[in-house]
Amino acid sequence: MALSTEKVTNKKRKIPFGFGISWMALLALWLVYAMNANMRNFFFTVQPSIVKEFHLTPSALGMFTAFVTLAQSVLVLPISRWSDKGIHGWGRKFREVPIAIGYTIFSIFTGIGALTHSIFSVFILQAVKNMFGGAGESVEVTTVAEWWPVERRGFAQGAHHTGYPWGTLIGGFAVSGILATFGPQNWRLVFLILPLATLPILVIYWVFSTKRRYEKVSSQFETYNLTSPLAGGFDKESTHRAPAGALKRALKNPNVLVPAICSGLGLAVYTGLGFWLTPYLAFVAHYNFAQAAAYSVIFTITGGLGQIFWGFMSDKFGRKFVLIFCFLWLTAAMILLQFTRIDLAWLIFVQLFAGVATNGIYPVLYALSSDSAEKGSLAVGNGLNMVGQGIGGMSPLVLGPLIGLGGGFASATGYVYGLYFLSGLMFIAAILMAFFTRETIGKFKKADKALVRVESCNIPK
Repeated sequence: MALSTEKVTNKKRKIPFGFGISWMALLALWLVYAMNANMRNFFFTVQPSIVKEFHLTPSALGMFTAFVTLAQSVLVLPISRWSDKGIHGWGRKFREVPIAIGYTIFSIFTGIGALTHSIFSVFILQAVKNMFGGAGESVEVTTVAEWWPVERRGFAQGAHHTGYPWGTLIGGFAVSGILATFGPQNWRLVFLILPLATLPILVIYWVFSTKRRYEKVSSQFETYNLTSPLAGGFDKESTHRAPAGALKRALKNPNVLVPAICSGLGLAVYTGLGFWLTPYLAFVAHYNFAQAAAYSVIFTITGGLGQIFWGFMSDKFGRKFVLIFCFLWLTAAMILLQFTRIDLAWLIFVQLFAGVATNGIYPVLYALSSDSAEKGSLAVGNGLNMVGQGIGGMSPLVLGPLIGLGGGFASATGYVYGLYFLSGLMFIAAILMAFFTRETIGKFKKADKALVRVESCNIPK
């Protein structure tokens, strides 16, 4: 009997995969991010209607899309630094909710006809909305990283980031429903009605995110000897601030700078796909505008699964390993997208294939940057990812002229040129990740033979 008791006493305690409070935080933050993502995606789903109303050429639409996307990087670093100066963890809500209200308001303004009588006015409202939206994403991904232990960070950020593919999948069908019910000429109703769902979601998040809950879950992490989500250990006030010059030091860190560059290349593909797919389905494959809006988000089904899967795999095998694999996957996927016009079966298959990696790279990039971020400057590292995405989002500046060069919206040739351009960007990202970053976690960490020094990447022992 004594031997049996000793076995029970010495049995290793199983570490739970997640904690109840962490899961609730993930859900609340997922809802916030899903609305942010939708408000940035609505423009892509109504593009054919905007092209028709304002008589846009491919180059004009490309320029519009590029600069609207670039706008999301304008406020990212100032807002990220502002967020890092406040309370971390539970207290991020004080600086996150005002940002969310900002992108909600300017989305609704886009739905008011008196304010959008010209393409220029649509551009201004969408650009300001994206300024708030990009800054909001930086704070939102940082917040979810601070509600989960480091050992589960890849999974948590992957699950959280499904707000973009799965949230926008739901939003895409909602947009399709509005266009089918009221006609594509009433595209403004999309911006007027759907953003209103954000308001009750923000109330839920505000009520949930309290100091008491954060202290409780952080204590649970310590009980199981998991690494605190705040890099320097649990601080009851959660107000640690990095010394002056955090941005400059982040730019010198390959594990922060290179993910930001690759995040930009990834967003060049994601924005390019959003810009490319709906017109391709409407003008080349000849689906009606409502069908094109619905069918253009099919890839988000596997996009969400890919984020969860690759985030989880990055915890096990390594962030860098997963990212190289995903970038090579996308290299092939971009070329295959030209076959989506053959028939509906090909449309579904190729989109689902591409979706496995289209969204999966972002949470792993955020996790890699977060792993190597200086204590107290997590949002700055994630903010640089958003700056990279804003610049990468200018890919329609190239895609629009390529479509025009190939014969315009109704010709498949220019769209194919665009796909080879996007494929090349993904191959470049794989090369950068392989040679100029260091693995931070997982089974392949010791086998990494990159060209940069471990010490320069701020990798915790």
